[in-house]
Order: sequence, then structure tokens, then C-alpha cells
Amino acid sequence: MKRFLSILLLGFAASAAHAQVDWPIVLQLKYSPLGIIDADEDKFDHDDGSYEKYEMDFERSWGGRLFVGPIYVAATRNVTDINTPTPDAIVETLSIGLGGIGYDQFASDSGFYLMGGLGVGAGRFKFKQPELNDWEAMIEGNAEIGLRLQEHLLLGVGVDYQHFGEPGESKAHLWNLYIGTGLTF
Repeated sequence: MKRFLSILLLGFAASAAHAQVDWPIVLQLKYSPLGIIDADEDKFDHDDGSYEKYEMDFERSWGGRLFVGPIYVAATRNVTDINTPTPDAIVETLSIGLGGIGYDQFASDSGFYLMGGLGVGAGRFKFKQPELNDWEAMIEGNAEIGLRLQEHLLLGVGVDYQHFGEPGESKAHLWNLYIGTGLTF
């Protein structure tokens, strides 16, 4: 964790030292009707099945991300059962990382963009049974492709991947396919 934060800080300082870089600011909102967490079944034999609680499907996910230059901050909220007063599980994550956006270099009239990032953070698992609630460390990666509809408006589709567990352990993997809209400044 310290190594990643050191690399992040070094990258930020190197970018700040390069005065000709024009850092884009992107505010993005994401919605997903489809997402899953796969528990790491390999660990069930060694841990009495305690990771099974992470095996779930989501019916709705919301998220937001703010890019300022190469740094982003993201938050998501995933819910399993949207038609019940108390869902079986809610997973909320908060992360920070390195990422960016690239516009189509070869055909400036096409309006395509690519966006992505790698980060670290934490996820809070809230279950219907409160004794199962837990916080987990995570790493994440995400990628998105879309259209720049106007100078400041983006619309795209992407995928989020989050891996939960302390360094050296694997508890669960979250996959989320989403539709994203963004504003650039």
C-alpha cells in the first residue's frame, strides 16, 4: 500500500512539474442494472466458508467519479434486492487512483474517447444480518469507451473490476457493466 501511494505521489508530482500539461477535469455519473461479486471459492476449504457471504448479484448500482488530471476519486453503491424494504446486501466503495481520458487522435471529427484508471480503496459490506457486516480493502481497474456528444458532454459504456482482500489474500471479485455520462471542464 505504501509503495502504491508513493508511486501515485511521484506521478502526481512529475505531472505537476510539466507545465505544458493541460489537465482535464471530468465529473462522471455511472448507472448499472447488472453487477456481480464472485467469492473466492478456493478459500472456502481453508476458512470454513466465511467468504461465501460475498457471493451476490446486484440489481442496481450507482457511482460517481471525479478526474482532476491524472488523479481520480470514485464512489459506488451496489444493491442486491431493490424491491424489498431491507436488501440482502449493500456494497459501498470509495477509491482513489491514477487514470485519465484520451480523445480519438486519428479522426478528430469522430468524437470517440477512452477513459480508464487503476486505484485502491475500501468497500463496506452491509448485510441484512448485521453480524456479517465488514470493511474490506480493494484494488480496482476500470475502462470505458464512448462518444463526446458535445464539447463538454460524454456518453459511454464501461466495466469496473474490484478485487477485495488484504494484500496477499483474495476474498471476492466484483464485475460491473455500466452506462456512464460525464461533464468535462
